[in-house]
Amino acid sequence: MKILVVDDDKLILTLLSIKLKLKGYEVVTANDGMSALDILQDHNVDLIISDVMMPGLSGLSLLSVLREFNFNKIPLIFISSFDQPNLILKSFGLGADGFIVKPINFDHLFSKIEHILNANQ
Repeated sequence: MKILVVDDDKLILTLLSIKLKLKGYEVVTANDGMSALDILQDHNVDLIISDVMMPGLSGLSLLSVLREFNFNKIPLIFISSFDQPNLILKSFGLGADGFIVKPINFDHLFSKIEHILNANQ
């Protein structure tokens, strides 16, 4: 299973990559939404984990582009330090498959990943 991790915070990006690789996932990374779109041109991924607030193309905008251009089949989990109900509702309204508040509870994240990937098989 290949997971694309998108975050402008290099520490979070590295930490997520290491934790996911230790769980046996193949990981590709992008530091912003535009880079994520470029990666998706060359890589088939099974899941995207993205920060919400990033410079340039935000996570919400990334999700909108993915859904508009028929990448509907790629599940997306948002991670964010903003625990605001309106932001969470908006993300689900755009088609997000999960929302996890930072600091990341990795047990919760791995449970969410397994649930989503098993549901899509």
